[in-house]
Amino acid sequence: MAKVVKTTRPRLATLARGLSTLSGSSLPLRRARLESSTNSAASEAATDDLEFREQVPPTYQLEPTKKFSQTQVKNVIQSVLENKLGEMKYEDTPGGTLAKCLSDAITKEVKKLGFDRYKIVCTVSFGPLRDSCVKYVSRCIWNPEFDNFAEYTYRNTSLYCVGTVYGVYVE
Repeated sequence: MAKVVKTTRPRLATLARGLSTLSGSSLPLRRARLESSTNSAASEAATDDLEFREQVPPTYQLEPTKKFSQTQVKNVIQSVLENKLGEMKYEDTPGGTLAKCLSDAITKEVKKLGFDRYKIVCTVSFGPLRDSCVKYVSRCIWNPEFDNFAEYTYRNTSLYCVGTVYGVYVE
């Protein structure tokens, strides 16, 4: 047979008596000690950080000062891919480092265009031109009024390369 244990909760009157004893002269002293220990812990944590971030007040800006320009970004992608790839021959070795370098170069050039408060996402894919059939599909949830994307496909005699840049406005 299971033993039933009955627990009791303190009554409201008991809690009120406990609060009345704390409301005496010792309550402000306890509150001051708590605040000082909290402030000293926060200041110690702040000095331990290697980076100090500047506190920027909110601007309440709901629209970008310069909208993401699809034509400007497409021109950047085109120039980077044509300059970097040129007449490069496709090799069967994995090209992850080449794709990363191309993506970094495109991102750097797009950021120079000055699209403030935009998150720039760049993808680069490439492969052999002969005997290949590839479909690229992407889906995003965004604000069609401010967000946009640009893409460019580069082809030479042995390879294709698709560069895509997404500009997503961050409020």
